[in-house]
Amino acid sequence: MPLSHKHSQFVKFVKNDLSKNGVKLIIGKGYRVNVGGFRCDGYFDESLKIIKVAKKDKNFLETLLHEYCHFLQWRHKTKIFKHSDKYCTIVENWLNGKYYSPNTVHKAFYWVRKMERECEQIAARLIDRYELPIDKNKYIKNANCYIYSHFFMEQHRKYSAFSRNPFKDRRVQQVMPSTFKAPPIVTGK
Repeated sequence: MPLSHKHSQFVKFVKNDLSKNGVKLIIGKGYRVNVGGFRCDGYFDESLKIIKVAKKDKNFLETLLHEYCHFLQWRHKTKIFKHSDKYCTIVENWLNGKYYSPNTVHKAFYWVRKMERECEQIAARLIDRYELPIDKNKYIKNANCYIYSHFFMEQHRKYSAFSRNPFKDRRVQQVMPSTFKAPPIVTGK
């Protein structure tokens, strides 16, 4: 996929910023990258000090932005990111079959969702700050979809608990909010 000028500038900026902080940017050649036995669009690993993103992914810039924002959470030692660290490990271990009490699992998913939400809020601000060629409303809808997908992961004990891709489903996208404000709870009579 050819990169626009703004796109290329941001990639260069991220690479330089990561390098200054001892973190390496690896851009995989395919549509997905390998991480811990499965494939994904991209990830940030603070212990290995890398961000790895799939170059051919149609959402390359959005994925890079998201992973860069995890790096920013780590670099700035945000309270939520620091607190969620042990819970990310619990979620990963639990999804891979390790036993934890239901209360521990529920608390872990709560903190992972909270950490992902903070990351996405930072990303939305960076879209504006760097004038990135990203549709911000669509980005936030997809971000909310990703955050909400953790409820399904918790319920079904699977990374991908959907029969259809919610990011490509128009009905799902229509109901996703384009802000990070929680919608009011509607009850039927």
